[in-house]
Amino acid sequence: MAEKISEKERTAQLKALRRELESQMEQDLRNVVLSGAKDLRDPSATSSPQDDVNPISPKRILEALLFASGKPLMMNEIRKILTSASVKEVEAWIQELKEEYAREGRSFELIEIAGGYEIVTRKEYANWLARLELQKRIRQASRSALETLAILAYKQPVTRAEVEEIRGVDISGVLTTLLERGFVKITGKKEVPGRPFLYGTTEKFLEHFGLKSVQDLPPISEIKTLVERAVRKEEFISESEGPATEN
Repeated sequence: MAEKISEKERTAQLKALRRELESQMEQDLRNVVLSGAKDLRDPSATSSPQDDVNPISPKRILEALLFASGKPLMMNEIRKILTSASVKEVEAWIQELKEEYAREGRSFELIEIAGGYEIVTRKEYANWLARLELQKRIRQASRSALETLAILAYKQPVTRAEVEEIRGVDISGVLTTLLERGFVKITGKKEVPGRPFLYGTTEKFLEHFGLKSVQDLPPISEIKTLVERAVRKEEFISESEGPATEN
């Protein structure tokens, strides 16, 4: 009869297996990296017609790493990938890239920050980037407001907490915006501890959809499309992010 394994022994075995797998994965990755480094030393090993036009060099690999990274890359991180490169070589490539970007008038530059290196957009383009970010925020705010409004329309009167439970996110800012834009109103207080506000839709909401009353609302599967068509996105946008005051 097989001897029973204790929980402690089972845990130890699992840890040992995990270490073994991690070690094997690390070795496999190292082999791939070393293979790539070998190819860099011997370009003929992977030559192709494309190489004559755009050869893959360590400097270009470094550029790709900096471009793809979402944070400054440290020297030790770079050298773990470019294993055959010395610190001086990496520093020389970084300087070459800096000069190349400046000479060609690129919209980005390579800077040293927080002990690492990062490719960033030049500050003179900040105004255009801010416009892009604003468009992203508008889309996010609009989508959030539409979803909140759809829930309110069918669940009213409803508390903020009840809407948040359905959506799974905080709606304080969105609710304030809907109140300010006149699509939602406070209809009373719920008779529970804390007496939170109850919210419902307004006459303005009905006017936008051409409805006589909330009883005329279409099937719930159609409400989101209806809201998107009937309400202009800019009507949902507000600088205010504070929640409505509850007593």
